Amino acid sequence: MRADRTAAAPVLQHVRYLIAQRPHLPVAAIARHAGVASSTLKSLLGDTRHGPGEERTVSPAVARRLLSLQLADLPCRERGYGGRSTDAAPAMEHVRALLAAHPALSQAAIARAAGMSPSTLAAALHDVAAGTPRRIQQAAAQQLLALDPHRFSAAAAARRRDTMELRPVIDHLHALQLRYDRASCAFIARTAGVNPSTLACALLDHSRNPRRGIHTAVGRRILALDELPAPACPRRTQVTDTGLLRRLRALCAAGWTLKDIGAAGSISVKTLTSFSARHHPRGTPAMCGAVLAAWEELSHRPGPSTAARRRARAKGWAPPLAWDNETIDDPSVSPSGIRNPSHQPPWNPDLLHHELRFLTRLGLSKAQALKRLGLGTQRAHRILTRPTRYYSRGCPLSG
Repeated sequence: MRADRTAAAPVLQHVRYLIAQRPHLPVAAIARHAGVASSTLKSLLGDTRHGPGEERTVSPAVARRLLSLQLADLPCRERGYGGRSTDAAPAMEHVRALLAAHPALSQAAIARAAGMSPSTLAAALHDVAAGTPRRIQQAAAQQLLALDPHRFSAAAAARRRDTMELRPVIDHLHALQLRYDRASCAFIARTAGVNPSTLACALLDHSRNPRRGIHTAVGRRILALDELPAPACPRRTQVTDTGLLRRLRALCAAGWTLKDIGAAGSISVKTLTSFSARHHPRGTPAMCGAVLAAWEELSHRPGPSTAARRRARAKGWAPPLAWDNETIDDPSVSPSGIRNPSHQPPWNPDLLHHELRFLTRLGLSKAQALKRLGLGTQRAHRILTRPTRYYSRGCPLSG
C-alpha cells in the first residue's frame, strides 16, 4: 500500500452504517455533508475490482472526512431538514398573525426576512393549519418569532411607493387576450420582458387581496405592449373548421410540409396530422391560432417541397391564390382558377399569355408560373408559337 493512501475498510464500514440508519437518504446527500464528491463515494461503494488478497485504498483526506461524519449530522425526516429543529406551530401562529394584521405583507417577504424559502414556509403553514406535526430549523423559527410587526409595516409602506395599481394591468391583459388567439399570461409576460412567475404571483396576490399592487416597472412594461408577435395572431370570430382545413391544404399545395407549417405556427406535426385526417375536423383555439399564424407567414410565398406540391395536386387541393380571405371560411364557396387535373382542356396562345401575365404580376417567375399551370417549357413554347387557327375552342378559366 502506498504511503499516501489509507485502507478503505474502516471507511466503508462507517459509510454502510450511515446508509443503514438513513435508508431513504441518497448517497449523494451523504457525500455532500461529508464534503466529498458523490462520484468518489459511489466508486468506493461499488468498486468490485479488488479480490480477497487485495485491499482497497483511499486518500487520507477522504477517509478523514467520511469517518468524522456522524449520524446526527445527516438530515432526518423526524427532525426536519437540517440538524437542529423545533416544533413549527408557534412560529406559524406568529406568521399567521402577521399576515392577518398586515394584509399588504406577502408570505414571500416574511420567508425572505427569516432566511427561508417561500415554498418551505408555505408548506409549514399548510401542515400546521391541517394539524399535521411539522418541524423546521430552529434558527428559522427564532427569526420568524423575532420579526417586528411595526418594522414590517414600515417596510411594506416603503415598498408601496415602488408599486402601482394592478387593476389597469389586469384590464390590459384581458384586452390583449380578447384581441389575440393563443395569448396566455405567460406569453404576454415573456413578450413584455417580464418573468412569467412574477406576473402570475402578482395576479394571485391581487385575487387574495385587491389592495395589492404590482411593481411599477413590471406594470409599465405590460401596459406598453400593444401588439403581440406570432404564434399569437388577431382573433377572427368568423374562422370556421372548413376554413382551417382549406388553409392547411392550400399551404401544402404551395409546397410547404406539415413540419414547416408546425414550425411557423408553433404546433406539433402530430396535432396537424390528426386534424387534417379527420372526416369532420374540429379546431381547438390552439389549432386555430397555429394555422392562422402559419397562413400569415407562409401563404404569400412558395414552399421548397416538390413532394408536398405533387401530393396536393394529386388530391385536388387548391393553392393559396385560389382563395380570398373574405370567402375561404364559407363552406359554400369554391376555389377560383382551378382546373380539373383529370381533364385539361386544350390551350391557346391568348389564354396562356393571359395566365402568364396574371401569375408573373403576383411575383412568380416564368418557370414557377408554368409549373403552377402544369406545363413544361417545350409544350408552352409550342402553344405560344402555333398559329391561332389550330385552336377551334377556347379554354375556360376554371374546370
